Amino acid sequence: MKPVSVFWALLVGLLSIVVQVAAFYVRFGHWNTQSPLADYLFFFLTGTMGGWILIFFLNRQTLIRARWVVLTSFLLASPIALTLMVMGGVFGWPGVFFLPQIPWGLLTWFGSLSGRYFLKS
Repeated sequence: MKPVSVFWALLVGLLSIVVQVAAFYVRFGHWNTQSPLADYLFFFLTGTMGGWILIFFLNRQTLIRARWVVLTSFLLASPIALTLMVMGGVFGWPGVFFLPQIPWGLLTWFGSLSGRYFLKS
């Protein structure tokens, strides 16, 4: 099966910025115009790291259906990861970078194992 390109991780990084901006707007009713550019850079880098986790587990699958299981588990972990991304700001930049990787890594790994186990060819 053709491997997934690493460049798709950049799309996950961009989507993490979009979700953070949309969540701020939904929560407070206005755009966050006072946020520095570094915040968005941190969100992008963190989302890109999560995208690398997703691609790593997608490329380990041999069946298309198993890839869908991995993608679904990543998407299920994303609300938790995005919440931890915002809460990680309490711990500084290490919290923003590394806390979201925990649910993304664990749940995507679980999805990878379950996809491989339940969808054996």
